[in-house]
Formats: sequence, C-alpha cells, structure tokens
Amino acid sequence: MIAKIVQYLFRISIGIYTLLSGYYFLSRPVGGGDEGLFISDLQLIQTEGWWAAIEKGISIPYMLLAYPLSWTLDFHIALRGINILLFIGLLFYFYKRLDIRKIEFYLLLLFFFSTVGYFMVGTNDTFFVVSLVVFISETYTLLTQKEKSSLMVWGIAMVVAFLTRELFLVYVPVVLLSTVLLWKHKKGKVKTLMMPFLILILGIVLNIPSLSASKGISYDQKLPPEGIEATWPQRQYLAQLRVNEGNLPNYNHPNWEQTDDYLKEHGAESLPKTTLEGMLFNPVLTIKEFFKDFIYSLTYGVRQLGLILPYLLFLFFVDVVRFQKISARTYIPWAVATMMGVFSLIVISFVELRWLAPVFMAAIFYFYKLSEQRKIPDILVTSNYAFMALLSWYGMLRFEW
Repeated sequence: MIAKIVQYLFRISIGIYTLLSGYYFLSRPVGGGDEGLFISDLQLIQTEGWWAAIEKGISIPYMLLAYPLSWTLDFHIALRGINILLFIGLLFYFYKRLDIRKIEFYLLLLFFFSTVGYFMVGTNDTFFVVSLVVFISETYTLLTQKEKSSLMVWGIAMVVAFLTRELFLVYVPVVLLSTVLLWKHKKGKVKTLMMPFLILILGIVLNIPSLSASKGISYDQKLPPEGIEATWPQRQYLAQLRVNEGNLPNYNHPNWEQTDDYLKEHGAESLPKTTLEGMLFNPVLTIKEFFKDFIYSLTYGVRQLGLILPYLLFLFFVDVVRFQKISARTYIPWAVATMMGVFSLIVISFVELRWLAPVFMAAIFYFYKLSEQRKIPDILVTSNYAFMALLSWYGMLRFEW
C-alpha cells in the first residue's frame, strides 16, 4: 500500500517538475554559456559558408541537424528545438528498440532531464550525450540479451559521438572497455559494422576543410582572443590556484588576459599547457583535487540520480573488494566509476557534471533493468521514488523566476 502511494506521488511530482523545468529553462536568456558559441557557428555558416566554418572548427553533425531549422527559426530556437527532438528520440529508442514500456523508467529520465536543464540549451551536449547513452546501452544489451546481436547501432552511435565532440577522447576508457567485453564474449557480427564504417568515412570527407588546415577533426572551439598566448588548460589550472588561494570564487575562471599576465609575470612554464601536463605538474595538488572533485561528483550526482548513483558505486566497490573480473553484470557500474575517476583526475579546476551525463543516464537504464529483474530490494526502489519526489519539489523551489 505504501509503495503504491509513493509511486503515485513520484509520478505526480515528476510530471509537475518537468513542466515547470521546461518553462524555466526554455525561457532563459538567449546566448548564455556555450550557447552563444553555437549561435555564432550558425551565423558563420550562413555568412561565409560551410568550408570556412569547418576550417574554423564546428560540431559538424550537430550543425547539420540545426542548420535546416535555422532557415525559418531564430538560431537559438533551432538549436534548442533540435535538442528537444534528440531527447525525445532517445526515449523512443528505449521504447521501440529496447522494449521498455513502464512509465517509471521514463519518469526517471525526465527527472534527470528536468534537473540538469542543459538538454534545453542550444549546445551540442545533447547530441553527444544521446549518442553515448545509446552506445553504452547497446553494449549492455549485446552482453546480456542474445537476441540483440547486431553491432550496427552500437557502431553508429560511437562514430556519431566521435564526430560530434572532442570530449569523446576522454570517454576512450569506456569505449575500450565496451569493445574488449564484446570481443571477449563474441557478441555481434563484424559484418554489421559496415554501415558505421561508411558513416565514419563520410564524416572524414566532411572534415576535409579542417584536415587540410592541419587542425584535425572539426570540433567546436573555445578560442582565445587574438594575441592571447595562454591555453585553455592553463586558464583552468590558474582558476584552481586562485580558488585555493581564496582570490577567486569557486566555479569561476580568470579571464584570458589575466592568465596571460600570470604567464608573463611567472614565466611560460609556470602553468601546464595541456591536460596531461596538468595531471603531472603538481602530483600532490592533483591527488588533493581528485578526492575533492570525486566527492563533489558524488554529492551533486545524487541530486541528479537520487539513490541510483550510490547504489551503482556500491556494486563497483563490491566487485573491487572481491577482485572479480569486469562482467556484463557490472559493466555499467564500472563505466560510471571509471568516468567519475577520470574527470576527477584530469580536471584541475572543477567538474562540470554535464560531462558525466552519458554514464549517469546509462546508470538509470541499468538500475531500472535490475529492478525489473527483481535484483534490487523493493524497499530501495520505493525509497528512491520517494527521494526523487522530494528532490523534485526541492528543485521547483530553487527555480529563480
């Protein structure tokens, strides 16, 4: 009886939360954060053409989706509209391909959607996240369900993620883990990878302007102003130094000019130029920031996932303590823990949890699958519904109208 009441309260709370969140985030000012970068990319395509835009650096797959809408809609509406459609497409993927029909699963996803808000902002985060969620879900499905034997969707999702955002390189550990497990368990037929391979070739052809300019794959670029010598990793590293000194509020960055001034005063080698250099530059600081960032990711991850995140990390640590090999059963907990560790290690300023969205949404999928198989205590499932309902009302009260 109590479980049913909690379930109904969960449904009502998430429904209201989604409506208010949608109105709140879609009403926010245009061009905030990274959205302005993608608006300028659309403007560049219209004024100077695709070749110049790709040579400069854009997210080609995302621009290909948004550009046709930009003919008739304002740029920000085109970008946000594509993201909403991509999220709906992900729901359809779970419903149609993975045959998930219970409304509770989609409410869990809507809770995440409503809490993070960045699916309703005009950036390529949504396309990247959706692609990797499909990739991870396909890996798990291939490992656990014999009837799902095609690698085609798995391969297409991986290629699209690779072509969409440079952040894909940070997810290489999960890609390698997925590939090794599928190879080890002989899942899927290699011939079904022909379509992903052709899409990859097409993507490389579309990148010719960027490749011919020796810039590699075309990705959206946060370029410093002309004349600035500092790199983005140096700006991030200086941010953490300033925060630790108490000279900069947390979650902020010094501007490009301040970073350049620091390098001129202290020398070109006073800040690491690359992310890898940043990890090795000051090992004591790296270790300290690792634990701080991991705790931050866990704390605010609970805000986005409820009890799902600590439960998956518990499964991961149980595996580690028992020295068990990574299996299909614990693939997603390992993926979640791995990426939380990677981002805590390489990001020296602060972790933006949108980077963890692919594994966080995969965690929702995994938790739901276990609950359907009755491998999770009912009391935990019910407690999570109650906790998420409370978090929904907390989120609604936090909106700044």
